[in-house]
Formats: sequence, structure tokens, C-alpha cells
Amino acid sequence: VLPNNNIELDWMIPAPAQGAIMVVCNENDKYSCDAVSKLNHSESEICCKIERDFLRTLEGGCTAPIGGYAQIKNNKILFEGIILTEDGKEKVEIYTTLEAENIESLGKELALQAISKGADRILKKLTPQ
Repeated sequence: VLPNNNIELDWMIPAPAQGAIMVVCNENDKYSCDAVSKLNHSESEICCKIERDFLRTLEGGCTAPIGGYAQIKNNKILFEGIILTEDGKEKVEIYTTLEAENIESLGKELALQAISKGADRILKKLTPQ
């Protein structure tokens, strides 16, 4: 039995897809694709897609102060998102629980909700890297 050496980070929203591990293979290599598909955790794949689509729609990179965390519980998608100014004084937050269906464009829709609440204004204030 492996020891449980994790730390609960319930006080912050992590960067989108933080800690996700991905294996890439040539889509034309059926043998490799079949082999690595056995490692896939479908709920993690769904949550990472939502989080990455959220970040992509906001046009944020890995240094942007954008957090996004999706999880599936009881066949519902729970999503928390945050966009902050560099000093943390301004923020836009998104918290939602939705049925785990029609998730194809969910990350984009959540980002558009954040934009409608002023996330674009915050992102324009960020120092270019």
C-alpha cells in the first residue's frame, strides 16, 4: 500500500489542467493508440478538456493568472474558474454545477461567461511577457 502523500489545495483554484499527464502518439499508429488508450481515465480527459478550452478561449498562457478546475461528481460537472489582475485586487470568478452532458463546448461557454463579467478587461491589464 502506497502512503497518501497528497496535500489538499481547497484554498485555491489551480491552473487549468495542472498536474495532468498526457501521452501522445501518432494518430495513424493504431497499435500505439490502442495501447495508450488503456491508460486513459475518461473523467480526467473530460475535465482537462473543459479546463484547457476555458484557458484557450481566454487566450491565456501558462503565466496568466487564470485558474480553472473541473471535476465530475454524481454525474455532474462542477467547475470553478478565476481570472485575476497581477496584484490580485481585481478578480472574476465562475462557479457552476451542470449536468454531465453537452460538454463539447463547455469550457468555451464558461470562458465567455467570465468575459461577460469583465475577465477581458482584467486580461488587458496584464503585463505582456
